[in-house]
Amino acid sequence: MLAARHHRLPPTAGPCYSGAMNPDHDPNRFVYGVDQWPPAGALAVLGAQWLVLVVPGVLVLGEVVTQVLHLEATARVAFIGRLFILTGLVQAAQTFLGHRLPAIVGPSSVLLVGTVASAGAGAGAVFGAMAIGGAAAALVGFTGLAARLRRLFTPTVLAATLMLVAMSLGPVMRDLIFHPGTIGRAYGLPLLFCLALVAAMLWGQHHLRGLWSSAVLLLGLVVGSLVYHLLDLGRSAASSWVPGAGGLLPTWPPFHPDWQPAVIGSMALCYLALIANELATVESTATVVEACGHKGRLNRAVAVSGLGGALAGLFGCLGPVSYAVSPGVAISSRSASRYSLIPCAAALVALGLWPRALGLFGLVPPPVVGAVLFTVMASQIMASLRLLFGAGRTGDWASGTVVGAAVMTAVVVSFMPEAARLAIIPALRPLLANGFVAGLAVALVLEHLLLRRKAKK
Repeated sequence: MLAARHHRLPPTAGPCYSGAMNPDHDPNRFVYGVDQWPPAGALAVLGAQWLVLVVPGVLVLGEVVTQVLHLEATARVAFIGRLFILTGLVQAAQTFLGHRLPAIVGPSSVLLVGTVASAGAGAGAVFGAMAIGGAAAALVGFTGLAARLRRLFTPTVLAATLMLVAMSLGPVMRDLIFHPGTIGRAYGLPLLFCLALVAAMLWGQHHLRGLWSSAVLLLGLVVGSLVYHLLDLGRSAASSWVPGAGGLLPTWPPFHPDWQPAVIGSMALCYLALIANELATVESTATVVEACGHKGRLNRAVAVSGLGGALAGLFGCLGPVSYAVSPGVAISSRSASRYSLIPCAAALVALGLWPRALGLFGLVPPPVVGAVLFTVMASQIMASLRLLFGAGRTGDWASGTVVGAAVMTAVVVSFMPEAARLAIIPALRPLLANGFVAGLAVALVLEHLLLRRKAKK
């Protein structure tokens, strides 16, 4: 009923129309445009869906850093709180000042790899290098250099980028579905439950309309958790992280920046990968939601992410980046509105100021989170195929080979044995041990060097 109030896309609107984009029964259009405010009810549901996707990432990546740096219980709570607050602030800045797209912001896994690789030098050296790298990335955005790099991201590379996200998250989905803490009588039960939940969510996305279609992911998370607990498929669904008793503003980090050239050089490689990730995410999201002004969005997005990284270094937490899952989430929820991220940003800051509330997310079993991520990645691959074969493009041998080689690289690197990962030179580990980054590098080399085609008029 909600979608019935919207009209079809005007024929004169062109490819950058940002108003109501969803015809009554056209699943390839969006209910809300990039610059359109959804109604209050839809805004709350969409914001909750974004929040559900980013909170597990913040908790998981933050917990890894606290363990690597050997922080005590009080320092761990403060670290997680600072990470939530910074993520919410950068999300708001990107929504209003940066890329202005429906793209979720979260801690960068590339910077996590750099943090783990340089943890032996001390927390001060890690976060000092992160602050310098963030400032340099902001300079790249403010000078307009970021937009010049957009020519590297052709439709073929963008299609490969979206698929790389799904492939590189394979180990994450595997560990969520077959989580040791939720295994009941057999490993096959969580898998069967996840497949059934995925099928139900895909059915809802295809048949439901309006607000119900946008709420499929959230409904899947809530209903799936209830059913999982009722069936008693797992031994324990409680979170391993105890949020603590405090609800005050997180304390300032107990360490001070330490400038070590070797760590700064290693973190610089990470920020090169982060800039590539930011450019690919903004370019692919803007293309999927048909937003204009790509050049300005790219420069502003890198500038805001860089400033967020510099602030993260001073705050003693991980720097942010726009997540490449954003196009898949936008398609899954059938909403391209950037304003749907405002409730999510506010909730992130509130969670950072109220750590005890984070314990509620421990009630969601990992297999249910894996099923939701599985559904989003299915839409991500669909978006990749639209970029590769849409607008009259034909999938020639070169384009297919670029995407195929990049995806296979991501699969091999993502499932690399731990001994092989540790054998890589620490300075190169952020690049060679990251499936997304390695696959993207292969796609760029093949597309622009080895399999370069002549530009068509």
